[in-house]
Amino acid sequence: MENLRSQDVQTTRTSPPPAMRVIHLDLNEEESRREMAASKYGGICFHVGIAAMLCLLVVVLLCSAPIGESDSFRSSEERYARQRQAYLNKERRQRMGGEIVLSPLEEEANSRLMAIKQVDEEMHHLWRNYHSQAPPFLSHLNISDTNLYAVLKSMPKGGLLHVHDSGMLRTDILIDLTYRDNLWVCVNLDQGFEDFRFSRNFPHIPPTQDYQCNWMLMSNFFEFEARDAFEDRIRKSFTVRPEGYDSAAEMARHLRRQQRLIHGLIAFRPIWSDFIFSMLHDFYNDGVQYVELRSSLPIMYDLDGNNSTILETAEAIVSVTNIFKDSYKDFYGVKLIYAPSRDFNDSRLDEYLANARLLKLHYPNFFAGFDLNTFGDECNLPLLGQDTQLLKINKDIDFYFHAGESQCPDSLRPDSNLLDALLLGSKRIGNSVNLPFHPEIMKGMQILKVAVEICPLSNHYLQYFNDFRQHPAAYLIAAGFPVVIGSDYPYFWNSAPLTDDFYVAFVGVVSGWGNLRLLKQFALNSFLYSSLSETERNVAVTKWRCNWNRWVSNFVNISRDSDANKS
Repeated sequence: MENLRSQDVQTTRTSPPPAMRVIHLDLNEEESRREMAASKYGGICFHVGIAAMLCLLVVVLLCSAPIGESDSFRSSEERYARQRQAYLNKERRQRMGGEIVLSPLEEEANSRLMAIKQVDEEMHHLWRNYHSQAPPFLSHLNISDTNLYAVLKSMPKGGLLHVHDSGMLRTDILIDLTYRDNLWVCVNLDQGFEDFRFSRNFPHIPPTQDYQCNWMLMSNFFEFEARDAFEDRIRKSFTVRPEGYDSAAEMARHLRRQQRLIHGLIAFRPIWSDFIFSMLHDFYNDGVQYVELRSSLPIMYDLDGNNSTILETAEAIVSVTNIFKDSYKDFYGVKLIYAPSRDFNDSRLDEYLANARLLKLHYPNFFAGFDLNTFGDECNLPLLGQDTQLLKINKDIDFYFHAGESQCPDSLRPDSNLLDALLLGSKRIGNSVNLPFHPEIMKGMQILKVAVEICPLSNHYLQYFNDFRQHPAAYLIAAGFPVVIGSDYPYFWNSAPLTDDFYVAFVGVVSGWGNLRLLKQFALNSFLYSSLSETERNVAVTKWRCNWNRWVSNFVNISRDSDANKS
């Protein structure tokens, strides 16, 4: 009543006509009635909506059960078995390759492949004494003798998206190159080799901050050292030490030295083109039809000390690749990921980025993107996010960074690089062994369709994992995360360009539940997550699919003939 009186006082002050007051009051009452009605019927609609949703849920549950029977009529054992199978089916579909539908011929090939795998595991005891010594299947006496390895080697594996040029020349060939005339070697105080250079005269190359050494003719070693002893020493310079290294920094120093030695040999102008052709031939023979090659593009030189440019080095790769494609029509080609060595203070980063721009300008169809090679030593290198130059160029140049592959006392450092690589827009991330510890980063990568490049043998030899069943790729593959298989530096550990890593992933990482669907998905992922444009990808996949169908048919026919001969 007090409210009404106050309203009356206010209306008296404004002195509207009595008729207006009546109309105003009538309108207020009408509005109140409408609000009450809306509240009444809104509540009814709400309850009706809830009831409809419950009815719909019941219908869905009833429809999900087999026609003619309900869980209420099943025994507890039957309900348990049904629920258990439902979980297994869902996990099977979620795994990489789980949604792939195989043709009847592929289904037969899958059955025969799994039978071969089981026989090989029983014959070669691949998992015996697994935890007390190095994985037995890494012994090449075993791995190359298995029938499964032969099958995988013949299989068209698609593209190879993570491999370094310095890891693609066989050790025996490198040793043969050291016997050529006019070769000089830079020897450190421990009589170790630091660098090579073909030169008509004494090479006037000043030492760097990374190492100190003195130049001498390589032929001098042949006079004072037995050939076997010399070759053993040089072989150790070109391979990874089986017993491992005391720290990531020591391992990185060895890898940097390896690359320097190899580039000193193959960057000699008469050798570089031959090296590229030999590398492509090895890729092709191993079932690889497309390559994204990581290289720092060593500067070619001649006997008189004349250096080429980085564009001439790239031009040689393009020219040799075109010649190779003319001879092998089903080989799609090569793209470059420019990957110079990362400095401890990144003093040369501006130079590297200028080179990347130059390469993209002159070879837009050949240049894929940019990486910084850490050699597994993220522990001591600056974080990617600290390099503001990268923020300024990431809209113009695609990145393909290594990140999260080190074992550091401070594990936050390499893991921070994972986040930086994602935020900088890296199209793929290399050797991200720590990724499963970061579910939010994984979600972001899945949304943005950023794949992980996994190189199982590299992870083993560089001391990240021994037991492949504990490799994080096992989880990533089981969860359906986009994964591509690479090989890193395959000839550093005497492996094939890609087959050995496929074998280890198939036998070791995914263990019992790997099948032909997974292998097919690995191959398809190498195109789906490549730097190829949509048009290029369609052409490359068409070439691969022709080879794949031919391989499936040949594999099944050979297996049938073998079964017929046994019977």
